Amino acid sequence: MRIEREKWLDVAKMIGIFLVVYGHSTEGPNSITFIYWFHMPLFFIISGYLFKPVNSVSELKFFIKKLTCRLLVPYCTYLVLFSLYDITTEVLRGTISASNLSNEVISLLIGGRFITGVHGVFWYITCLFITQILFALICLYFKKNIVRLSIVIACYLIAHFETIKLIPHIGKNTFNQISIPWNMDVALLAIFFLGLGFFAKKFIASISSFIGISCISLSILYMTLYKMNKLDYHLSLKYLRYDHLFLDALIPITMTIAVLFLCQKLAKLQFVQPCTIFGKESLTIMYIHIFANAVISQFFDYGPLLYTVIGLAVPMLTKKFIIESQPTIKPFFIGLNVKRKQNLKVRTA
Repeated sequence: MRIEREKWLDVAKMIGIFLVVYGHSTEGPNSITFIYWFHMPLFFIISGYLFKPVNSVSELKFFIKKLTCRLLVPYCTYLVLFSLYDITTEVLRGTISASNLSNEVISLLIGGRFITGVHGVFWYITCLFITQILFALICLYFKKNIVRLSIVIACYLIAHFETIKLIPHIGKNTFNQISIPWNMDVALLAIFFLGLGFFAKKFIASISSFIGISCISLSILYMTLYKMNKLDYHLSLKYLRYDHLFLDALIPITMTIAVLFLCQKLAKLQFVQPCTIFGKESLTIMYIHIFANAVISQFFDYGPLLYTVIGLAVPMLTKKFIIESQPTIKPFFIGLNVKRKQNLKVRTA
């Protein structure tokens, strides 16, 4: 059962990272809006599905240490490299200034929604880091699932209090003025989806045809209503664009279940298996795809399809021929291994 489960999880991560790359290729088509309805909740739900609770403070310390080495080491590596590229580019163009450099450094330190461009996807790593630690704390100090679920729902409500009540009270379009490092406030919503993946493990492991087909039908209905201008819905975790208390749960959950159901079916097809390598290398693709296209697009223009191909191919080639071939630098790009005597496993999406 475990082998089959791993297969469809890799298919799910493969589809998820395809959608992430394509979603950054353009802001035009409605398909981009539809992708944003569920693609990041999908990754957090998968993280929750893989989550293993800690049972003691010592295990929590090791959990945080391992997360730091697996997530934050590559985060810092790519952050520094891409920042050096940006600075070098500005120097060559003669647009560098002390003021711009100072603002850039401050933005990089705050992270989250304050960093864009080639760093545009970095918010996910720090948000996932905070979310996993927060959920580990909840699981450590509250043993009953009903209590854990209640706390997760409370986080969901607080997240919406910020976007529905607090931000409009301060003023429109002020999310970038709320200087919360690493998108920690977004973790309040992310933990809802991560918790869902954790609490619904048995359900997710084998989604019935009735539920799967129903969710696919509902997903088509949502998109049809949007195209007919009968549904006005948008979702962006990074930029705090979640202000519908009911739909922010219903639509992402429905569409994620539909995708996971399809992934479980696709995982049984032999020709799909070689493609799951993209799912296994989803973090490498996530880090590099925007940067690769930012560099290549300076030489010629191209559309969403080629953007997606480049965004998938270049990271995979970089991983195989540069990162994997240099053992001394490899840990800084894929994360450091941390071991302990006790057999404690930490898994991330």
